[in-house]
Amino acid sequence: MKRVLAHVAALWGRRWFLPLLPTLYAVVMLAIGDLRPEHIAIALAAVLTGFIGPRTREFFIDATPFMVVGYGYDLVRYARPYFVTPERVLGCGLRQAELALFSASPGVTLQDWSHLHHNAAFDLLFAVPYTVFVYVAMLYAVYLFFADRPRMRRFSWAFAIGNYISFTTWLLLPAAPPWYLRAHGCVIDPSVLPSPAALSRVDHLLGIGYFAGFYSRAASVFGALPSMHCAYPLLGLLTAWRAASWRTRPIHIVYTVVMACAAVYLDHHWVIDVLAGWATALVGVALADRLIARLYAERSAPGLAPAQVPRVAPSVRL
Repeated sequence: MKRVLAHVAALWGRRWFLPLLPTLYAVVMLAIGDLRPEHIAIALAAVLTGFIGPRTREFFIDATPFMVVGYGYDLVRYARPYFVTPERVLGCGLRQAELALFSASPGVTLQDWSHLHHNAAFDLLFAVPYTVFVYVAMLYAVYLFFADRPRMRRFSWAFAIGNYISFTTWLLLPAAPPWYLRAHGCVIDPSVLPSPAALSRVDHLLGIGYFAGFYSRAASVFGALPSMHCAYPLLGLLTAWRAASWRTRPIHIVYTVVMACAAVYLDHHWVIDVLAGWATALVGVALADRLIARLYAERSAPGLAPAQVPRVAPSVRL
């Protein structure tokens, strides 16, 4: 036991409790009867990466923004009933704004046109970015952890800040997606369940229930503004722009554009939501740059002699 305590003390000092916070969250969820498998999985991953050794500890610290996002998304469900009320939800007014700015023809939105002219090929094409967007963000961060740690920190903190901007917007400015108005009209009903919208066609075409199951866990029906589906690819593009080569930069650009087209075609977002998502990504990166500059400023403090500079990865300051 002494060896274990010494090992933990060497890794964390007085902050030994940090990797145990996800376990505490899981215990709270168990106590209120809302424990889910992902709570247990994250708690186990935090304990393992936090306590195995210095390298995994660094990964735990650099991955912290993603865990914080997961818990924020989870907690939005509890705040939603107090903020998302029928009189506060943007519904047909948002559709009118869309028609004024981006109509396909008089009285017809781009989403209306796609709903009438869809085909299986485009359904499958645009389902791909919607299927992989979360996994791409996670795998990209893991890749950057080994290939470019500073860029990983920039991406992960921008990811976290952007998501918290979206959480705040969902609560303060709830907005109905196109599929909701198509199915339910202008009457806002907070009891309506989330829907995969046009992605249900893909479930039917492939004989699966992936999208129905995925969207059944959505934090809110009225979280269309901003579109984080569209924000994620742009976060990757912005944080990779200087480091990317002529071979990889087009991949980021194509992914960003295809995701935006998918969001509109699949009836999940207004073009206004897409633009708001892109703005969220821009603000997220700008704020992340400021945050990182402050978090790691002491590493380059002018008054420190070489021997005084901590011989540890910058991530320990997070």
